[in-house]
This record gives sequence, C-alpha cells and structure tokens, in this order.
Amino acid sequence: MSRRLVGLFLLAAGIAEADQAVYLMRGPVLPRAHSVNGYAVELRDRPDGAVEVLVETSLQPIGAHGTYSEIRGPRPAVPAGFELPAELRADLRPEIGAWEAATTILGWVSRRLALVEDDRQPQDAVSVLARRGGRCSGLANATAALLLAAGFEARTVSGLLVDDRRAIPHRWVECRLPGAGWVPTDPTLGLWAITPRHVAFDDAVLEAPSIEIREPGGDELLRMPRTGATLVRPNVGAELVCRISNPRPGSRPVATLLRGTDRRLAILGPEARFAGLLPGRWLLEVEIDGRVVERRELTLKDGAVHSYVVRLPRPEHEEVGS
Repeated sequence: MSRRLVGLFLLAAGIAEADQAVYLMRGPVLPRAHSVNGYAVELRDRPDGAVEVLVETSLQPIGAHGTYSEIRGPRPAVPAGFELPAELRADLRPEIGAWEAATTILGWVSRRLALVEDDRQPQDAVSVLARRGGRCSGLANATAALLLAAGFEARTVSGLLVDDRRAIPHRWVECRLPGAGWVPTDPTLGLWAITPRHVAFDDAVLEAPSIEIREPGGDELLRMPRTGATLVRPNVGAELVCRISNPRPGSRPVATLLRGTDRRLAILGPEARFAGLLPGRWLLEVEIDGRVVERRELTLKDGAVHSYVVRLPRPEHEEVGS
C-alpha cells in the first residue's frame, strides 16, 4: 500500500476514542472474532447467509506499566539469522518503561524502514531490514522480529484494510505489554495506531469476500496525538483536576471537557478529576444553572497532572458589596 493511499485511509477511515465500523460480508473465507487492547472484531450471523462484522477501535491510553528490565518469561523465538541492530539495542536501557522500550522500536521502524508498495523481493524480516524497506507484510514481519529480539512477545496479524471502494490485503502487528495485554500497531500508520477499517482474518487473504459497508467508522484518527509527524497512541494519558475557588451553597456546577466527539462531564463539588485523557487541546466549559460561566481551551500533556481553578461569577441578584 502506497504512502498516498495510507494518507487517504487516514482521512477517510479515522477513529475516535471509541469508534465502530459495520460491514456485511459474504464469501468462503470470512474474518475472525478477535479482541485485544484497543481493537475488537465481533461477528453476527444473519438469516440471509451474510455475516455482520463489527470492528471497534479505541484511542484510550494503553495502560502498560513496569520497566523494560521487568519483562520476564522464556525468550520469544527470533527468526534465524536475525540480530537486533546495535544502534537500537543501545537505546533499550533496562531502566526505561516497557511501553517506552516497545515504542522506541516502533519509532525506529517508522524512521528507518520505507514502505515500498511494488516491492517483489522477499518480505522476511532479515531481507526487509537489509534493504531498509518492503511491503506492508515486510514491515510487519520486521517490526515483530525486532520486538521479539528485544524480549517482547509479538505476532503479525493478517487481514484486510477496507476503504470506500475496495478491500486491500494488509498485515499489522500486536505486541504484549505488561499490564495492558496484547496491543495492536500498524507500522504503515503510526505508533500503536489502528483503525476500524482493519479487519482481522486467520491468515493472509488471497480472495476478499463480498463487502458492503453499513457504517464506515468516524473521521478522527488525525486527532490522535503526534510525536513530530508521527501518530502515537499514548500509554498513560493526561489528568486534569478542576476546582471551584468560591463554591456556592446548594449549587451544582458542571464541568464539561470536549475534544472532537469525546465528551466528559463531572459535577464540581467543588472539585472534579478527569483521568486518562488524550494529550492535546481540550475545551473546558463550566455551566451553572443552565448558563456557561467559563469557557477555556487547555493543552494537556501526556503523563502530566494539570490543575485549573474556576471562580464563579457573582449571582445576578446579589448586590455589589453585599
């Protein structure tokens, strides 16, 4: 799949913090039910012989924990003749977080390996790393091999990438992170990025089934946080503590956080805490008695706890100096 086509998928098939696409499929080979952190496929049989396929994705923070040195268990099998590049190995220090170590590997792939749509050469990990590029299958194979060599459990996932006109055979990766389980990531899109247009199958799809798009999913993947130009699903997210400096007896101010289609509400009594927020710009509105008394745009950073204090205006019936 070309970089241009990847861009079209980003614009046409993006996802919100919880987004769903629905397809009707018919054919001898159909998707498989699948559920991991941030991605789920559900199948429903229909009386007419078709299968309804629901794909749901999430941009909620991943929630992994622990350091890289704490990854235990038998060492995953690494492809024969494969070695972790020395410059990458030097960045994987024992004291960094497990999520940070895996993200370092994904970032290395994003910077060093090119997506070559018409590459007809072998797509195994060793060959792709030697050429510094390959098809989507080659990038997935190389990414999984790098994660395995670094001590993570990793696997490739084969399936289809569906747009408004066609379905394209595709391959992406899942990595197991401590505290978060298996987490999907597509090396052609970003770091820990996946969309409801990704439909998982048991194996490589040689002949796509008949597909009817019932719900195409949202258009919000481009709202995903970025590191430079790269999309990144965060691990921890941001936290906001909002409090009233002059609470009124008997009043129930409501704080609302807005970011695209994501809407969070909390009663300020006199304090409210919002956790697990995507980093970036949010609109904060405070309403009391049906009237917005505060509206402010906030920029939240991943892993940071932010505090915002609201001072309620004097009631209209209250006299100055009373």
